[in-house]
Amino acid sequence: MTQHTNLNLLLTIDDVLRMTGYRSRSSIYRLMKRSQIPLPIMVGGGRVRWRSGDIEHWLKSLPTQSYR
Repeated sequence: MTQHTNLNLLLTIDDVLRMTGYRSRSSIYRLMKRSQIPLPIMVGGGRVRWRSGDIEHWLKSLPTQSYR
């Protein structure tokens, strides 16, 4: 099954948690502080969203682990 993702979707932090497998918001914010995850954009009213393409690109760029 092929999944086509719209790279222009705006994701909430809950969406980012589901995509990345992290379990807590503090983990995401800690990664942001260390510049290890794409930063969100402000959409108004104090709300932030992440571009889905930025998160997908970041996930694909992570090194894979070899167990040999």
